Amino acid sequence: MKKKDDYIDLLVKFDHPDAGPFPQDKNFALQLLISEAYDFGDNYQRIPNGSLGEAIPHEKYLPDDLDELVDTYIKDVLIYQAENLPWDEEEAHEKMDALCIEDGVDEDHEDWDYTWQEHWRDFWKDYNRIPWAMYRITMTDPKWADHLKKYQEFDSAGFSTGSDYVNENVKIEVPDPSDISDYLSTERKRWEDTLDEIVEKTEDSVTKKSLRNLWKIIVGSKK
Repeated sequence: MKKKDDYIDLLVKFDHPDAGPFPQDKNFALQLLISEAYDFGDNYQRIPNGSLGEAIPHEKYLPDDLDELVDTYIKDVLIYQAENLPWDEEEAHEKMDALCIEDGVDEDHEDWDYTWQEHWRDFWKDYNRIPWAMYRITMTDPKWADHLKKYQEFDSAGFSTGSDYVNENVKIEVPDPSDISDYLSTERKRWEDTLDEIVEKTEDSVTKKSLRNLWKIIVGSKK
């Protein structure tokens, strides 16, 4: 949706009921960027079409493959807007049922399946109903997105093995692009200060250690 020197904004939407909540980690962000980092050669082999594809072999695309590489390419990632969450597939199905009935087609009608699938296809095209999120991915070098163009659309099978997910509606006023990393660092520091206050008031040593470990998981602290 937007591409500047130090960051790229990607609109990521559900394309399948089993997609799950939106990951908010560097590994997933890198997977998004490499989704289109390769073309097909004359013999249908995958070949790089930009700096990122040249830097990362096509065979490396799973989270475990990229774990040691993410900090080389991704500086920060932030979901600054998310809508139509949490996702409830059963509720969505019930709405499709209701639309069919509004059309005068009940479950015993011979056109039920056809009508239902028509509404279901329309559902996945409607940004007012499907879950979507805006990602701001700050890169360590602008060239890692030189293969992507504004409004380019692509599919991704990326997934996360981490624990940082967004599964509720979010809207954050993002700062100037050049300050996005400073913003994230400030937010982490604010939450860490809050945690310090909580830990100081906690007398149980096991609970203190558990809180510290939880914080490391959430922000990826190296302390």
